[in-house]
Amino acid sequence: MADAETKTDEQAEQPQQTAPAQQLPFQIPPLDMSWAKVPTERPPKPVIGEDGFTLRMADANSYGWVPDHWPYLNDTPRGSWPADDMGLPAPYTIYDKFEVWADNCADLYETAIKEQWKPATQISWSTIEPLAEHIEASLDQIYSNISEQAYNSNQVLMGRLKDISYGYHEVKLYLATQTFDHARHVEACRKRALSNNGGLGVQTPGFFNRAVYAAFKFTEFVIYVNIIRTSFLLGLCEWGEKLARSQADRQLFDLLASDLRRHLAYGTEHLKVYLNHSTSHRSHVKNWLDRGEVMMAADLRRDKPLREAMILALGETVAEGKAKLGELRQSQLKLYAKALEAATVYKREEHIVNALRSVIEQP
Repeated sequence: MADAETKTDEQAEQPQQTAPAQQLPFQIPPLDMSWAKVPTERPPKPVIGEDGFTLRMADANSYGWVPDHWPYLNDTPRGSWPADDMGLPAPYTIYDKFEVWADNCADLYETAIKEQWKPATQISWSTIEPLAEHIEASLDQIYSNISEQAYNSNQVLMGRLKDISYGYHEVKLYLATQTFDHARHVEACRKRALSNNGGLGVQTPGFFNRAVYAAFKFTEFVIYVNIIRTSFLLGLCEWGEKLARSQADRQLFDLLASDLRRHLAYGTEHLKVYLNHSTSHRSHVKNWLDRGEVMMAADLRRDKPLREAMILALGETVAEGKAKLGELRQSQLKLYAKALEAATVYKREEHIVNALRSVIEQP
């Protein structure tokens, strides 16, 4: 034991051996904290109200200034200080404000976040009871149609988001909620068609779907999806009380309508911005409206399954169903014309293409 203690004392007296310092292949720059001294705005601490810390509150003063043209090719956040090394460009193709902007997009984003709903738990699925075979088949066909249109809108919109540069992040944030809305509509309507011993119906003729796929400009896409399609779908959902056979149906149509009103609000506000930017844009918009109306008319005229399903679901008799379908088409047209008037496209109802007018008057 004594020998062990003596050995330990001798080891303690010996100097410690240190490993040779490694030579780094590069020189570490000194810390100068210059990144913390860039001349970006330092806003005062926000006063949070009942609505919480909203997007508009955050993007105030210089952070809320949206330039007419975004100058950066990469992901420089609006209001930040550009780096000396800008890095690789992002895959953006839209740098001009008028091509995507709507003054209400920040508010629509906040509303969309608050009004998110969950089809799995917020629809009273247990209230759906067995229906006559022809009624269930009719409702299934209607829900299949809505689900298909939502899928088409979602698929194309998701691909468009990457084109919008960072300077217009309010638009991108709102449109992200719209893609989620479309996905929810696909899910909820598909579930309803499969929930009561029914099944999915017949595919649409697809003319309008192809118009959406083929839209060359972003505003053209918005006209097809957020104005034409949404006006007609919203008109249908606002007739949900006449179509519903259960509390679940009524909830579903009400929730779909709530989402679609936001889509329409963005579409009309963006179209207004686009039209106010240049007088030459009115000719572009007229051509896009003509094309969209022709494609909508082609679908409505050729979609015999949907037409017959609507007649059976709306009336106790075929004659009553046909009359109600005519009323529905007129209400959809008025909603469409009202949306365009809000976007400063006046008296469009008087200049609607003949193909669509014929379908409206003789559905």
